[in-house]
Amino acid sequence: MRALLHIVLTPSSPQTTDKMALLLKDEVCSIGRNVTSPDVLIDDPCASRLHARIAYQPDRAAFVLEDAGSANGTYVNGYTVDKHTLCDQDVIRIGDSLLVFDERRAMDGLRDRAASVAAASLPVLLMGETGTGKEVMARFIHEKSGRRGPFVPVNCGALPRELAAAELFGHTRGAFSGAVQSRPGLFVSANGGTLFLDEIGDLPSDLQPALLRALQEQTVRPVGADKEVPVNVRIVAATNIDLPAAITANHFRADLYARLAQAVFTLPPLRERRFEVPALVRSFARESDERRSVTLAPGALEALMLWNYPYNIRELRALITEFAAVSRSSDTLDLDYLARERPEIARNVAGRSRGPASARKPGTGPGGERERLVLLLESHGGNISAVAKEMGKTRAQIYRWLNRFGLSPRK
Repeated sequence: MRALLHIVLTPSSPQTTDKMALLLKDEVCSIGRNVTSPDVLIDDPCASRLHARIAYQPDRAAFVLEDAGSANGTYVNGYTVDKHTLCDQDVIRIGDSLLVFDERRAMDGLRDRAASVAAASLPVLLMGETGTGKEVMARFIHEKSGRRGPFVPVNCGALPRELAAAELFGHTRGAFSGAVQSRPGLFVSANGGTLFLDEIGDLPSDLQPALLRALQEQTVRPVGADKEVPVNVRIVAATNIDLPAAITANHFRADLYARLAQAVFTLPPLRERRFEVPALVRSFARESDERRSVTLAPGALEALMLWNYPYNIRELRALITEFAAVSRSSDTLDLDYLARERPEIARNVAGRSRGPASARKPGTGPGGERERLVLLLESHGGNISAVAKEMGKTRAQIYRWLNRFGLSPRK
């Protein structure tokens, strides 16, 4: 079994990128101020010389983190631990350094595969929750495609129903009331480039056959026109709904889905790629002001990585944009700012004690998460969805834990 350990922040590298990661295998991995490669050497005065170890345990089919008698303790997901069975996206704090355990490696190869598909002309379908960065991925595919035409985005859910065909395919003068002049439409506007059809699942059903024909024939017929117009357009579509379920409910055409889904990418939510938070923060800071940089204090970054982000990347962007706008006197986003402006985020780590290891009680917090899982199963009456939501995990992850710990939902 293999997993990645992302080193997202150390005092010596406050702008650590998500490219710094260690591949965990069967060997024991030591973490501290005085360990040797391939272990994790942390230049952190708050870390012990040998602070913690990570070892793969075949009987559990899992990696286990164990504190090595450190002076300041080891924390996982905001709780002090002595020994902890690591789970996907666990956030580890050692001193003022932060690491993320990446078991499923959800982003592995995603961008590489997207780049390889970009050069082809086949349609791409992007799946994922709202705010997971589907338009960012669509722009990435366009940039890597080498196509010289423009990138033209359109929200299919926002198209006026009575004018949707005219918006997409264009119209001639006098084709309908208010058509005082001809318009080319979005397909023609994107000629030679990429047309990004966002929220494709919300496209009116009566427009789906026309879209299918446009994809198949690479031609469009403007509303009111007698002839079709040839176009050379690369289609990237995106949705946050379950299209196969929509097909079953007769809300989406199966043949259109087959045409769009020639290359499918599912973007994981931000809570399943917590190690990307620092890089996203820097990117959003530059968006608001190219000269602005935002530094994340360890406590603030830890809290941000532990937040569940119901609105995903969009929510993080809004938070950083607001900080950049209101905090002109400081470039450091710290826990005090979060406690004041977003207390629900700061609550994950604010106010806890960081006493010496001798003061820690075995099993406090979810140090093992087995105890926490049992408590949540009891409080939610075995409702897996409710437990997953409260823990910020997927239902599949909860079931993996149940299997790993020999538990049943009603236990």
